[in-house]
Amino acid sequence: MNRTRRLIVVSNREPYTLKAGRLEKTVGGLVSALDPVMQVSKGVWVASGGVPGEWKGKKPKKRVKVPPENPSYILHRVFLDEGVFDGYYNGYSNRFLWPLCHITLDKIYLKRSYWLNYRRANRLFAEAVIEEAGRGDVVVWLHDYHLALCAGEIKRMRKDAVVSLFWHIPWPSYDVFRICPQRQDILEGMLANDLLGFQLDLFKYNFLRCVDLELGAGVDYKGGYIHYKDHTTRVRAFPISVDFRWFEKAASSKGAERFLERFVKERGLEGLMLGLSVDRLDYTKGIIKCLEALELFFMKYPRFKDRFTFVQIAVPTRAVEPYLSYRELVRRKVASINKRFSRARWHPVEYIEDRFSQQELAALYRGSDVAIISSVYDGMNLVAKEYIASQVDLRGTLLISQFAGAAEDIPGAVIINPYDIESCADAIKTALEAEPARKRDALRKAREHIKKNDIYRWVDNILKELRNIK
Repeated sequence: MNRTRRLIVVSNREPYTLKAGRLEKTVGGLVSALDPVMQVSKGVWVASGGVPGEWKGKKPKKRVKVPPENPSYILHRVFLDEGVFDGYYNGYSNRFLWPLCHITLDKIYLKRSYWLNYRRANRLFAEAVIEEAGRGDVVVWLHDYHLALCAGEIKRMRKDAVVSLFWHIPWPSYDVFRICPQRQDILEGMLANDLLGFQLDLFKYNFLRCVDLELGAGVDYKGGYIHYKDHTTRVRAFPISVDFRWFEKAASSKGAERFLERFVKERGLEGLMLGLSVDRLDYTKGIIKCLEALELFFMKYPRFKDRFTFVQIAVPTRAVEPYLSYRELVRRKVASINKRFSRARWHPVEYIEDRFSQQELAALYRGSDVAIISSVYDGMNLVAKEYIASQVDLRGTLLISQFAGAAEDIPGAVIINPYDIESCADAIKTALEAEPARKRDALRKAREHIKKNDIYRWVDNILKELRNIK
């Protein structure tokens, strides 16, 4: 980034969180990629600090220097009232925009207060940006669906600011997006950005089409430009990735080997072929579809009993509906499969509701013979790329839903349709019986692609685009 421009990153999630009185780095690819950039640029990261009621005793400082071991940039926390946070985050962001963009329309729930609090929260984030911007040149990089209106609020106060939003989740077609009662406000808020980034060309096209049909703006489909109210917005596709070298190194470490050995021994999985899924307990991840395919797999191919166990790691997520009901459905399905097929010392599904460290996940990725990504719709799905980066022994196979963005971005993966249960069951059998040489060839292609197009290249591509904006 041009040193004369101050870089301000804005996200709902903090890069560092306060735990037991000390700051700890948040686990995640975005933080891993942007933290070094922020340290070099000495910029500001604006993020939600939660609500006052979450803190026992004294509320943390609004501004703090991070990382704690080498303070290089400012973390500016935005503290929201409990009602504002609930309406903005749990309400409009996650009970409306999330299911809308993932086309799970039966999960949509919307109240007018959600929208009012979403607008209020976006305004507060924008005010924090302006507070940090000062009078010099500034580049503001917004992240995700929580901040669709933020650019408009920033531009209202600082027209000269360069503002970009990366939309991490899918963008739906107009037939779906027109469900949104506030669709014109959302689109106009996003068009205040100078640069809009999406995961795939499909999502970029869907957005251009929505703007064309809803606002009648000047849309250059080929070049990726939108001209609206004397302002031009660039629209680009930037497929996000992972830190390939980190996962490769973590999977190869002695610590990973020891963890995998202990994990297998403690759970009685020695000598078995292993399958793996790592998902948040979210209805968009298609966990039920994956379990249905596994049930049919053991029905059609009983010879894999006592030979193959599927490890489903389901990470708890938002403790509100409809996530709580979905968790119960998953639990009941696992219990049903295990009751039907288990033998004395073997059961088909090892179900774990827990969080693992990134190094522990790298070990599990390395030790799995097949990984399944069964999303019913997904912006990218970085678990797929983490799995490939961790496959240092070239022994596994990735089965990935055609509805996950990563399916378009990983050569050598096996594409599945999670709604076609029998084909998924057959794909598991084929993957487990595939020739080792064939698996190695597929993994080499996939690994080379992800190694070349890692998270740092993603960041660099976006920052290069921003440099070209006057």
